[in-house]
Amino acid sequence: MEYVEKYKERFGVYPARVLADQLYCSRANRKSLKEKGIMLAAKPLGRPSSKAVGKHVRPGERNPIEGKFGQAKNGYGMSRIRARLKKTSQSWIASIILVLKLVKLAGEQPLCLTFSAMQQLRNAWISAIELTLRPLATTKPVQL
Repeated sequence: MEYVEKYKERFGVYPARVLADQLYCSRANRKSLKEKGIMLAAKPLGRPSSKAVGKHVRPGERNPIEGKFGQAKNGYGMSRIRARLKKTSQSWIASIILVLKLVKLAGEQPLCLTFSAMQQLRNAWISAIELTLRPLATTKPVQL
């Protein structure tokens, strides 16, 4: 529930839906989420009804999330953090997540470069046209 409260602190409202694994879905957490009107996307307790089966998260839906954690641990060393202080560990984790996001943005970079190159070309054309037209604007009109 700490994460739900931090979400409310950050965005001003509770999340509409929480995607959680089995460990998080204790009876106390389920009750607290229900009181706050937050939908829990997880496997229901007991024998599920046909209606409840449609709402729970299938294992494949968490694969992208778990995959990013695996990438952070194996590829970027999140599993090798050995800081003594809590704030130092949090800083390392935040920096690794930042690198993950930068890598994702780098994949979109060629598209950004295309737009940037088009903008530079447009600015060069405008400058060339202005340089060409500037002398014409300063000359006196010819009378016939």
